[in-house]
Amino acid sequence: MIVLLVLVTALAIARYALLFLSATEGDTPPASVVALPSGSEVVGDDVECGSGGCWRLLTVRPPTEMTAEFLANELEHRMSGTVCDPRTVDLSSEVDVGFLVVRAAYWS
Repeated sequence: MIVLLVLVTALAIARYALLFLSATEGDTPPASVVALPSGSEVVGDDVECGSGGCWRLLTVRPPTEMTAEFLANELEHRMSGTVCDPRTVDLSSEVDVGFLVVRAAYWS
């Protein structure tokens, strides 16, 4: 049991070290990290890069009972990482003619 615990701990440390050592400004979070309410539809998924790194742009159609402005207020601005990927994701958004454009980036 102790050997298994040590092995799992070593693998987790190796995974985290590899994530952080191989991290670049070109890394972008997957679209799945953005917690959208049920009924939302992602109609666009693009990656853009600039002098501050790269980011993912998601164009979201809000659920029928929700406006894009309300959805923007409901989204978190910073999402903690997960066990598989402990990096923090910064979110920002803007309304664009009934749609919400969400920008997700590891680098801010």
